[in-house]
Formats: sequence, structure tokens, C-alpha cells
Amino acid sequence: MRITVILGADGAPFAHDLAGRLEPGDELVVITPTMRDRWATGLKMCPDLDALLAVPGAAQTHAVADELNAIGYSPSWQRPSDADVAGQLIRTELLGAGYTLTEATTAAAARRDLRFTVLPASDDRAELHVVVPAAEGVRAVHIAEILADPDAYEMQDLVLVAETWSVSAAVRAAIGSSDVVVLGPTSRTLAIDPVLRAPGMLDAFRDDVPVLVVEHEDTAPAELVRVAGLREADPGRPEPVPADAGVVLDRARKVVAA
Repeated sequence: MRITVILGADGAPFAHDLAGRLEPGDELVVITPTMRDRWATGLKMCPDLDALLAVPGAAQTHAVADELNAIGYSPSWQRPSDADVAGQLIRTELLGAGYTLTEATTAAAARRDLRFTVLPASDDRAELHVVVPAAEGVRAVHIAEILADPDAYEMQDLVLVAETWSVSAAVRAAIGSSDVVVLGPTSRTLAIDPVLRAPGMLDAFRDDVPVLVVEHEDTAPAELVRVAGLREADPGRPEPVPADAGVVLDRARKVVAA
């Protein structure tokens, strides 16, 4: 059975739990949003990818981030772990050498001994920004800064900043060949809806593919959910399921067998 899951950083524990329950012959692909990505301190930061690539339960240190904060080179709200920085260094070098984000992620995952495949939603740069009031009228603030202190901003709109972008060929292939697709458990506003809205994504879904929609409270700030607008419609044949990896896997087997 081939299962494809769409989720962000907050769904990383679920992905590992689900992967640990698979049987021989099963395949799990995890598609992560890239709309919270950004370039900072010369590195390509991908918080959703970093969370999925992280070793579960590993102790987190922040020596590099704390030193950058101490010398005033990066803002205090930007505090990646040392493990994340190591991953970002490798990712940035591979991107600079001409590899795509998908290829760089595949290389990183191969060294983490993951039990699932991780795919970024897109190889193109497309970033979420929030429109807030400013002295000159309005300005756009990157979503990462907003999430660090959402109460500090009067949010007016959520916009995607991009030139041209689309879902990657690898993601289209994964969705098209899936026996079942799982949405979540993760933030609709920050993960699922941005991925579903990626140009070419919905076209990759077969009309008859079972889609399990995991029940999950949106972890995005309430104001951000409000300005984001209406929820994207669930594709395929959607069915709600509880946020339990065992239940999700059992239901996946039943809908595929039906």
C-alpha cells in the first residue's frame, strides 16, 4: 500500500508514528509545505522540512543561533537548533551546486535513516507574508516573524509572494500513484491549504482516490486563520478520521481494500 501524507512541522511525530506501524511492502511519502521557507544568514531555512528530517527525541542545542543573536547578526526570534543549522548548511551548498530542493532533501533524508520519503511541495521559491499596517501605509512581514510573536501585529491579509511556481514533478507523481492520501494532522492554514493551492496540485489527484482528513485543531494563530480566508476544499473522496496513527492506518487499509 502506498500512502501519501501532507503535513507540516507540527505533524512530524505523527509521520514517525505512522511509519513505525507500516508492514513490509508499504510505502509512506510525506509532502511538506515550503511556503514558510526563507533565506537568512546566507542559509536556506525550511522549518517544515527540518522538522521532518530531525531525529525524534534527540537533544536540541542552540549554540550557533545564540551566538548569532548575541552579536546582533540575527533577530532573537530566529533560533534554529544546531542540528537544523547543520542541515541548512548542506542544503544551501547543494542548492548552490545546482541541485533542486527535492534533490537536496532526498540527499539529506538518505543520511537520516528515515522510514519514509520526504518531498518538498515545490522546488520554486514562494513565501507566505502577512500584510500589516505601517507608517507608509502597509508592509508585508514574512510569516516566520509573525509566528514568533503574533500578538505584536495587526494582521490584514495573508499573501503568497512568488514569481512563477508550481508543485514539483515528484509530488505530482507521488499523489497520482497513491492508494490513499492523508491530510494532516497539521495546520490547515500553514500547511495543508498552501500545498493544495500550489499550481498543479489538485490536478494530480484522481477523482476516486480515498482522502483521509485527520481531525486536528488548527495550530495557527486565530487572527492568521481569519485573514487567510476560506478553507480549501478537500480533493478526492474525503473522509474524516481521528488523529491516531493506528486508526488512520487501519482505515487506510480498509478503504484501499474496498
